Amino acid sequence: MEKEILDARAFKEVRRMNAAFMGLLYHCHGTPMASRLDGRSGLLGLIVALSPLEAQILCTARAALFSLQLEKPEEIAQGVAEEARAEETTESDRLVREFGLVASGFAWHLSRTSPLAASLLMGWSRERAREFSALTLADVVRATLACSPAVRLRMCEHPRFWHDLIRSARHKDGRGWEVARTWSAQFVNQGH
Repeated sequence: MEKEILDARAFKEVRRMNAAFMGLLYHCHGTPMASRLDGRSGLLGLIVALSPLEAQILCTARAALFSLQLEKPEEIAQGVAEEARAEETTESDRLVREFGLVASGFAWHLSRTSPLAASLLMGWSRERAREFSALTLADVVRATLACSPAVRLRMCEHPRFWHDLIRSARHKDGRGWEVARTWSAQFVNQGH
């Protein structure tokens, strides 16, 4: 099981997802969607002020930089997802919805193939990973479409997480890569 948890492919994929999420944050900065993505924390401005190298360093964190904000599928009426999709009016809405679908699909697949890896990378309890893996893909899609947005900045309510992670990415001594990867591990299973 340990080999499966630490599978390099899972870390590589979460880095790709983090990079896509960072791109989404840059795109949405200055739009009404921005405050919804960062939980009205004001962190988005700090993140988009990073240099491209510093942003790349953040993406190497050994956990998702985003969290899923999904309603429980049993609480969603059949037509709600279609209504939510119809309400989208901006390109930012569409891009956030698309990223949410990809992110929830990734998390669902990961929770089915390695619940412990899903716990580590997504910051979930093992119980939440097992519950998520028990859903059908249709349930996951419906739950994702019913939320607007279905993703947001992970741990945006934590008083230090992002400030410390950003500071580590700005290390002038070249240690930012190492610090970002190891420091984020302290917060595994916190905040989802």
